[in-house]
Amino acid sequence: MPQAAGRVMMRPNVILLVLVLASALTLVAQVQGIAPYTLTINPTTTSLGNTVSILVTVTNGNRNAFYTVMIGVQKPNGTGSAITSQGISTDNRGSGGVSVQYGPSSTSWTSLNGTVNTNVGGVYNVAVNQTSPTNIESVAIGQFTVTSMMSVVVSQPTSGAIVQRGQALTISAAVANSLGAVSGASVKANSPIDTPSIPRLILPEVSSSNGVYSISYPVSLNDPLGSWTIIVHAQDTSGNSGTSLPVNVTIAKSDLFVDAMLTYNSKGVPSTSFSNGDTLYPYFRIKYSGSGGTFLTTGQHVVSVKNPSGTTVANLTAVYDANRLGFYTPIGYSISSFDPGGAWSIVIDANSLNDGFGNTGPDFDTSVRLDIVTSPLGYLPFIIGGVVALLGGIVGLKRYDTSLEGFEHLEQMIGGPIPRGSSLLLLGDPGSGKTVLSYELLHDELEAGRPCALLSYDAFPEDVQARMREFGWDIVSHLRKGRLKIIDCYSGLAGQGEGALRDPSDLTELNIQVTSFITKAKNIPVTLILDSLTPIFNGVEAKQAINFLQTVGAKVKKTGGLFILTASRGAIPEDSVSKIRSIVDGVIELTLVRSGRKAVRYLSILKMERRRIASDTVRFEIERERGLVFRVSRFGILRKKLEQLNLKPTTIPAKGDQVAATPVKTEGKRVDEKGKEGSVPEVSSKGSGTKQR
Repeated sequence: MPQAAGRVMMRPNVILLVLVLASALTLVAQVQGIAPYTLTINPTTTSLGNTVSILVTVTNGNRNAFYTVMIGVQKPNGTGSAITSQGISTDNRGSGGVSVQYGPSSTSWTSLNGTVNTNVGGVYNVAVNQTSPTNIESVAIGQFTVTSMMSVVVSQPTSGAIVQRGQALTISAAVANSLGAVSGASVKANSPIDTPSIPRLILPEVSSSNGVYSISYPVSLNDPLGSWTIIVHAQDTSGNSGTSLPVNVTIAKSDLFVDAMLTYNSKGVPSTSFSNGDTLYPYFRIKYSGSGGTFLTTGQHVVSVKNPSGTTVANLTAVYDANRLGFYTPIGYSISSFDPGGAWSIVIDANSLNDGFGNTGPDFDTSVRLDIVTSPLGYLPFIIGGVVALLGGIVGLKRYDTSLEGFEHLEQMIGGPIPRGSSLLLLGDPGSGKTVLSYELLHDELEAGRPCALLSYDAFPEDVQARMREFGWDIVSHLRKGRLKIIDCYSGLAGQGEGALRDPSDLTELNIQVTSFITKAKNIPVTLILDSLTPIFNGVEAKQAINFLQTVGAKVKKTGGLFILTASRGAIPEDSVSKIRSIVDGVIELTLVRSGRKAVRYLSILKMERRRIASDTVRFEIERERGLVFRVSRFGILRKKLEQLNLKPTTIPAKGDQVAATPVKTEGKRVDEKGKEGSVPEVSSKGSGTKQR
């Protein structure tokens, strides 16, 4: 029993001894063993000059202990090395860490050789040695890479883009490195006008957050044509650099077109009517397309003078006149008694203009029509023949046959008043009375109390007032009360002031002024008259002009008003005339037939929506104090009545029949829409009995 008890008494002592020995062995193992270290480097790849973060951590080490580590960085190819000593305190779980920055601004490093900097491209080796509580080498190792390359991506222009001379070429590029967008870099593009490899254009920074750099390069009117190669190069203050892929664009010529064209007489006054002894001097301006309003001011350019048959009788040389702000022919063309009368033209042939740098134009022949009245002596044989032919009493018959009707006869031909909310084209020969007819329609609209506007491309505002006053149409009171607005588009064309528009061919500004006029009318029907279309089609491309007419016409018609246009036959391209005739609601054609010094005018209604129109061609005259006066045939009225009774008018000749039956030749000529000469049209009447004005 005592022996057994002794064995029982000794067992607790043995257990205690084992626990003490185990604790001692554990302490020795922790003191002499290697704690678990982790090395984290961020970023693992960076650009030259950037800072790298180095993090050393301990896990499952001595609790509440203090470790000392030595961190070393070896630069590529032995170009430098540096060390730093850092302490790590662990918590009650045995975990702790320390972070240190390596870069050009770091101060905790000791350089062994070279510099503490990421200024060399390549792989940087990092090693961690434990120096306390014991010396243990290479408890953790790692690497990071420094590169000098940056990404440069060109977003504008796109490859294959076509840029016209006079327009801006935008060059934009995004610059980035391994860390993201780069701000503050020096970014350049090769200048297209220099050697492509030489950086010339400096791209300013436009977005620091996105690293975007951009510049707008104005392509000059003499820059080289053809393919340009754009290359963008970027470099930061640390020496990092990058180059974009090449982008190819094509530089195209700027088209030249005639912005304004007119003729001066010997007195230096713009005119479209000339006679024997007069001298005509063509004037025109040449504009670059796509240049925002740049005009050609150099060189000499040829303008042709063509007679009614289309034969070129003279080629005049125009030079730039700084006082007129356009090209002017100092030596004009003198009208002689041997020149035929009729509709002449001043023409600039298609593609005949060249500024010396490859910019050419216009795309089609550009012309302006002239009315030339020559001496009647040239037509003496024809006049004598006409007199002999009329000795049979035709003169007396014609006097009895016709009666004069007032302007209201036009409504009879139309089938009623001009429909509201419509557009009307007055198309005719130069001098046929289009402007007078538009003025008379304008006066009637004003007298009806409707607000009106006149886009005057063929006369100064004071000339408009004087011309209308000749016919007894005083518009001064309407101007003062604000019922009439004259938008002066002619002064700019004539080089005598800017007028209402700095650039009469600026359809955008003109559209704004028209819109303002309509807005001020406050939903009241308005009347807008454009006299005439010739300068517009000489100043801009036909497609742009037609789009403008459709836009303005829609605005005016929406108010329930009238949009009235005048156009001279042959002054604008025939295909454009056809398009305009198709988009307007009504077309009134005026024809001028000349016989010596005598002019005979005719009017016909070709089209009028919502109306049953007369098919007759009626002769009319322009009288002072009255305006348009129609000469209506009495025989024509009687003939229609007989036709209604199914009787044949074999014994009563109509005016047109009489003229057609006369075998005597006359010198009267009519220029149709294709420019060909034809016979005097048959004149018939709507009827008589309308009250004259």
